[in-house]
Amino acid sequence: MRDETAEQNRYQRALTALPGASREPSTAGHVVFWDATGKILKEHPPAEVPEPSCQGCGTRWPCDMAESAMQQVGVYA
Repeated sequence: MRDETAEQNRYQRALTALPGASREPSTAGHVVFWDATGKILKEHPPAEVPEPSCQGCGTRWPCDMAESAMQQVGVYA
């Protein structure tokens, strides 16, 4: 991403945090949950335009799904 906005940076941090979050002892058994969270993050990235929009659903980014998935891995606004 060229001119990365704060939200795009937050998205990258969420992708980076996903593997670690899925291995936490308290949540390691929730494989389906972490797979779904990762899939949502990968399917709803921000588009590279002046005002980011969701590539997955076309709404303003972060869309509700991306926002929820980022919070699940511990990346908040």
